Amino acid sequence: MDIAKKFRNIRNEKKLSVYKLSNLSDVSQNYIHNIEKGINQPSIYILEKLLKPMGITLSEFFNDNLDIYYPSEFEKEVLYYIRTLTKTQANIVLDLIKNMNIIR
Repeated sequence: MDIAKKFRNIRNEKKLSVYKLSNLSDVSQNYIHNIEKGINQPSIYILEKLLKPMGITLSEFFNDNLDIYYPSEFEKEVLYYIRTLTKTQANIVLDLIKNMNIIR
């Protein structure tokens, strides 16, 4: 795995400048540039600080299998409450969501 390339691609996909990521993560711009150039290999601690503002977990970053999905905290909460519903209630919620997507 090319950490430098993957990290740079994710940052660019999230449309975060090095400056903004530096401010959000409290990691210097120079260090971020050096990670993206492959000069520095970040520790897990630093990598986690950099990925958090981009909404990416360490598991997602190191996972090469795109079939595996890691839900956000919000999605975990929604799933938790969906599981407490009866099948009928869950189907009503699912229909509501499907209809909301059609309206767009």
